[in-house]
Amino acid sequence: MTAFRLTGPAEAELDDILDWSERKFHEVGRMRYAALLVQAMQDIAVDPRRHGIEWVEAAGLRVGLYHIWHSRTHIADPAERIHAPRHLIVFRLATDGIVDILGFVHESMLRGRALSRIVRANA
Repeated sequence: MTAFRLTGPAEAELDDILDWSERKFHEVGRMRYAALLVQAMQDIAVDPRRHGIEWVEAAGLRVGLYHIWHSRTHIADPAERIHAPRHLIVFRLATDGIVDILGFVHESMLRGRALSRIVRANA
């Protein structure tokens, strides 16, 4: 499996995350965090059963959780790596074989509540 797609709610969340990164860490921070998020989504698409993925039930749907920290070392230039990434990617395997990115959870959020919100937003 090598493809992923973002749902509408996930795309909106991604924009919010990157906007916050830009406000806090300037354009360079935004670009570095975006590169890590894309790398993590590609890593999931290549192997949706890779080390670091946790499968859970949320609002009746089986979803995978992947902390983007696991993809940090896949960024080629160590100077461009985010040292303390804070997000998990929420995804599911679609029937057509593509990984659907449903949303993102900040590690400080209440996980159960955040997962339920993401699943409902993608229903």
